[in-house]
Formats: sequence, C-alpha cells, structure tokens
Amino acid sequence: MNIAVILAAGSGTRMGLETPKQFVEVNGKLVIEYSLATFQAHPDIDEIAVVTSEAYLPLMNKLRNSGVYSKWKNVLRGGAERYQSSLAAIQAYEDNPDDILLIHDAARPLISAAVITKMIESLKQSNAAVVAIPASDTVLQSFDNQHIADIPPRKNLYYAQTPQAFRLGTLKRAFDLGMNDANFSPTDDSGVVLRYLPEEPIVIVEGESVNRKITYQDDLLWLASQIQNS
Repeated sequence: MNIAVILAAGSGTRMGLETPKQFVEVNGKLVIEYSLATFQAHPDIDEIAVVTSEAYLPLMNKLRNSGVYSKWKNVLRGGAERYQSSLAAIQAYEDNPDDILLIHDAARPLISAAVITKMIESLKQSNAAVVAIPASDTVLQSFDNQHIADIPPRKNLYYAQTPQAFRLGTLKRAFDLGMNDANFSPTDDSGVVLRYLPEEPIVIVEGESVNRKITYQDDLLWLASQIQNS
C-alpha cells in the first residue's frame, strides 16, 4: 500500500496565533484539508493517516468521520517532537514492511499530484526519497550564531520539502537504531535514514516552489491568493 501520513502535531508558535497553522481556516477550509484533498484524489494513494496532538484529536476525528475523505483511515496521537509523530505512524503500520509511507507536513498545503507521483515512482529504484528544490539563496554556516564559518557552494545545496517517502521496513530499521542512541536528535525522517543507514541511498526528487511551508501570518495571505488564482 501507498500510505500518506500527514503530520499535524506542531504548535506553530512562529505564526503568533492561538490556533496551530494547520488548523487555521483559509478560503473556507482548514489548511490541512488542502493536502488531504490532494492525497485523497491521487489514484495511487491507498490510505491516509493524520498524526496530531492530543488536543486536536477530537477535531481530526470529527473531520475524518464526516466522510469527505474516504481514504482517511487513522488519526494518530503524535508527540512534542516531529520524530515522535513519525514514530507513531511507523508503529501503526509496522506489520507491513513493504508498504510505502509518504510523510508530509500539514503546513505544506499545495503539494501537487505530480510530485506525489514522482515520489512513488522513485521508490521503484530506492527505499528512501526526499522532495527538494535547488537552493536559490546563498547559505551561510555559523557555529556560534554570530560569525560566518563557511559559505558552502550553492550548486550543492537544496531546500528540503515534503513528502519524504520510504519503504516502511527501511524507515523502521533506521528509527530502531536511532531510538537506541542516547544522542538521537533528528530534524527529519531522511536525516534518520542518512545517519543510521548510511549505506541506503536517498533519492532527491525535484519539488516545486509552490510547495512551500506555511510558517508566518503573511504565508496565510499568500496561500489565500494562490487558491483564488488556481
């Protein structure tokens, strides 16, 4: 099965709103519903799961039970850290190691069907893939947050997006190793695979600039304008 896992447990503190960004209403729908609708409509997606915080489990169960998204089967409780939400999905589906998990941020509402297709296709040749776009800005590296230590060549840098896609068995093996590491501090799922299964190739799939993450209040205005003009 191809399972879309939408991570929606974040608090979105940088937004400066009481409601997490994924549950803010934009043009008549919650932000999370835009990616839900895209995964729902994709012919190669067999099932959808949403991982959210305990406070929003009732809201997500109510939306799932509305029947609008028939592929949406599970609402899972996530944790304070992103990796805890991914782990909840891994544990929910761990009996089927050949399944594909497409792990997506609820705060990236404009994921396209074309990118989803490319991600699924990429796993015919690999067990892990990440959506990314080439870096368009110069990236500075600093070790003290005050002085420049290095300026890596931009041609070698990418901005990571989601979904990230994995054979479930591969991602589970990486997490099993990570959870036994006292210094486990992942930033995303591909980072877990890269660190603990370094022999496992991670394919880069070209993303789209419109697949940006909603982070600040201005991003909500941008999203509204994109929807109106689509």
